[in-house]
Amino acid sequence: MATSTETERYIQFLLEHLAGRNEHHVFEQIVFQIALRRLSSNIVPATGPVSAGGDQGRDAESYYTALPHELRGAGGFIGRATTEPLVLAASVQKPPLDGKIREDLKSICSRGEPVTRVAFFAAHEIPVAMRHRLQEHARDSYQVALDVFDGQAVAQLLTQGDLIWIAQRYLDLSSAMIPDEPAQEQPDWYRATLTALRERAGKRLTPGALSEVRDGLRHAVLDDEARVDLPEWLGYIGEFIAGDDEDDDDLALRARYERAWAVLRGKNTLDGVETDIRAIIDAALSTERVSLLDDANLLLLAWGGAWLRHLGTVRAEELRDLALRLRQRTDILIGTTDAAVYPVRKASLLDVAARLCLQPRWPEVARPAAGALPTAREATRLRLAGEILPEISVESRPLDTTDAMDYLEQLVDLLPQAQAFPVGGVSETFQMVAPALTADPRYEKIRDALDAAQADIAGDSSVAARCRDRATAFLRAGRPLDALYELHEVKINWWHGDTLRGALLTLRMIAKIYSDLNLQQAARQYALAAAAVAASSGAEHEDMLPAALTEAMNYTYTAGHWGDALALGRLAFMTHHLYAEAPDDYPSHPYLQQSDFHASMVMLSAERFRPSLSPTLTQLTDTSYLSDLDELLTELRPSFNHTEKQFIQSTEEQLNGRPFSDVGPQRELNFAALGTTWRIQYDNTRTTVLAAERLAAALQIALTDLAPHDPLLIPQDIHLQVITGTPFAGKERVTFKPHNRAVECRVILSPHSTAAAPGSLERELSTAVVYLLAHLSARPTHAFMSLVKKAFARGLTHKLLSVRPYDEVADLLTEDHYDTLRQTTMAPWTDTAFQPPTAPELAPPTTPGPGYDRTRALDMIRDNYATLPQVLSQTLPALLADPAALAGLRDLREEGWLDWHILVALVNVALNLRLQQLNPDSIPPDYPARFLQTPESDYAIPLPLDAFTPARLRAQMELTVLSVGQRRWKLGTAMKTPNPAAFKQLLDARYGYATDDVPHRDLLNDTPYENGTLLPPAT
Repeated sequence: MATSTETERYIQFLLEHLAGRNEHHVFEQIVFQIALRRLSSNIVPATGPVSAGGDQGRDAESYYTALPHELRGAGGFIGRATTEPLVLAASVQKPPLDGKIREDLKSICSRGEPVTRVAFFAAHEIPVAMRHRLQEHARDSYQVALDVFDGQAVAQLLTQGDLIWIAQRYLDLSSAMIPDEPAQEQPDWYRATLTALRERAGKRLTPGALSEVRDGLRHAVLDDEARVDLPEWLGYIGEFIAGDDEDDDDLALRARYERAWAVLRGKNTLDGVETDIRAIIDAALSTERVSLLDDANLLLLAWGGAWLRHLGTVRAEELRDLALRLRQRTDILIGTTDAAVYPVRKASLLDVAARLCLQPRWPEVARPAAGALPTAREATRLRLAGEILPEISVESRPLDTTDAMDYLEQLVDLLPQAQAFPVGGVSETFQMVAPALTADPRYEKIRDALDAAQADIAGDSSVAARCRDRATAFLRAGRPLDALYELHEVKINWWHGDTLRGALLTLRMIAKIYSDLNLQQAARQYALAAAAVAASSGAEHEDMLPAALTEAMNYTYTAGHWGDALALGRLAFMTHHLYAEAPDDYPSHPYLQQSDFHASMVMLSAERFRPSLSPTLTQLTDTSYLSDLDELLTELRPSFNHTEKQFIQSTEEQLNGRPFSDVGPQRELNFAALGTTWRIQYDNTRTTVLAAERLAAALQIALTDLAPHDPLLIPQDIHLQVITGTPFAGKERVTFKPHNRAVECRVILSPHSTAAAPGSLERELSTAVVYLLAHLSARPTHAFMSLVKKAFARGLTHKLLSVRPYDEVADLLTEDHYDTLRQTTMAPWTDTAFQPPTAPELAPPTTPGPGYDRTRALDMIRDNYATLPQVLSQTLPALLADPAALAGLRDLREEGWLDWHILVALVNVALNLRLQQLNPDSIPPDYPARFLQTPESDYAIPLPLDAFTPARLRAQMELTVLSVGQRRWKLGTAMKTPNPAAFKQLLDARYGYATDDVPHRDLLNDTPYENGTLLPPAT
């Protein structure tokens, strides 16, 4: 269903286009019906042929009645009648209207009966200043009062519950464009309508009467107290429906639509109303009206939802057939509608077509068990409350997504010309099925265009609501990375007073997702940002402070920084008792239980395994907090009976860092993502800790943002040392130490200072993150930087910053706190390195890497088998005849080497040996190419067989693997001392290096063919 804002805007558009269709008489009817119900009930149309003077500028006028004086306080006709002469004038003329209104006033006031009030209705907008000038002109020149209702005012009136039927009748407004609840307050309107129906003298089968019954019926369906009246309302709506031997008119079809929805939602059945659904769909299959096609589409989807719930008699095959037939009818109308002349009609037809494509292919859907899904009424109430409730798993729905995206792309391309098109319906559908659409390359274009159209109607906060809905859909589909993108957009668009609370909840949800991804430092940053804003925004949001601090404590605990976690727990405890409602009612504050449990684990583990830490922990908190924990500690202590080995094993499985890794002169922070394992060490001083945590959070956020776009990181350990200060002149902030088994890196960061230039710290941070990650990627530098540029265009800057600089939101602990932890010593838990867990969503990809082409790879392998044996035409047979050399080659094969690996390594060793035989000053630049083309018989000196040892071949292959990656796939590394083993791991996983091969003669057991190759001659 549309919102009131969307309905009003769409009605205003329809009004403005009456002039283009020469439908002034339609507007007069609309004005007349509005005036009867809002201005006076005693008016009649004023018409007449031009030869007889026409209507003299008067489209309607009142007639005299004394009843309002005689029957004061009466309702109905008498209550709405006027005793002063009133004239109505209406115009669909386009602006400017100043002259038109002045002419009508002159005509009205100079002819016919005297008037005291004129009501002028226009289909287009009239500026406020012009209205005031015209009202002054009417008073001064004609001594009459002038009321001006422009297109916007008329649209607002027609959106009201008791008048919207006028728009349905005269403007062909679809049932889906009617808001679920009437504009008037209830229950007064409801009781009055029901009483009037019960006391009526006879049936009133008019559009206005249907509008009243519709509102009452919809209210009875959704309101618990009014639900008892549902059978009575169904009886009233049934009066509008034609008999079996009669054809349905428009009024009857609208009544069928309402009855079908009411029975499904209100009674959780389709008994007696499947005929209504079929009647509407049958009518839609031959209609020219978009509104009827839209109604049929919505009912068909509801019918499918009922089938899922085992309601009704329809079969899945019939649902699919009807959807295809409706699509066929819609396609015909799309083809015959000129977008240049009727852009909104065209957009509306494309909308219907797209949503028909997004109806599941029901015969392919597995129905859940009866009762497994919420009822239609429950689903409707959740939707009205802003929840998304997919009926079946979105990504498992068999949808015609490509066809839908074709229609949607045409629709969004048309939106600039069809600005009055109500995007609400298609947007809501798009939100719900977004997880099924993201694979289409047009997804972002369509998403952004629909968001922009929604923002034009309802502002940025409505875009935030759309992003929130999509995030919810992605989370339910198990797509946290997609959900993160949407929630970051929510954070931006809700960042003002009216929706600030929603923004704070969003910050906490973002933190939760980062934590679920095992990125605790990013989670901590966002939780602390929420706490900082809650603390500084006054009493309105300070109740969120203790929960946000507790969540930050939990993320710190999971990171293994248990000293910090205990101190944050104390702060959360204090703010809870300051700001929480009923702070002593622990069951009503679930976050307290988790906080207390974590604090108890900290105290008990120190008490049992590292008792020397207990005085330090006591120093980090205060007696009131510890005394509050005493009861829980006493309760848990008997069951806390693990051995130290069991304890360590348990924490390794549950945490992202070892317990108390914030104790001692140096801290350690660990995490893993996209095949990389990060081990960050830094001095345990307040300034350096905040700087290192700032960097760790930024790295985690950046990695998450880049993950969907495949940064192609080389899988390896990164040992990172963070210090604070300023580099020596000419030195980089990020420097690498030579190491070809891991990455050894030092990063120098500036300490936070309020005196620093605005944004300087953020620029330094983002530069360091990009420089570091660029050195870890196997993509060419220009390709990786293209990814980075797109990431910043998508908002990476505001994601890294969250709300305020990290050092500000995290600066909650004193210098003494860090000094105490730095000066404390603790025996290590083990001498092995901690292995942080990787979330499944951030596991190293296993799909073919960027640029990989298996056909090309196999062609190159054929070249190896064709040419390389001839390069070693004498050395290769000698090696295979030598038992020791052959045994070494067999060892390599046992290690997983393919024959072309062995050949490449042998040839490269041979090349190096030949180079050693030459005068270094006489080696031509193209010697490697010449070597490959020179028969081995041309060399006088044979190569020594003992030079081809497995160790030498392995060392050669480490260099060769880098060459293979660069030559075949344009891969590489910016590191001066690369990690060949890690590079090979990447090639094995994503470029077929360990598996790609072609049929050939066995290198170690067969001899080459007569042509000197290992390939059959035909090859």
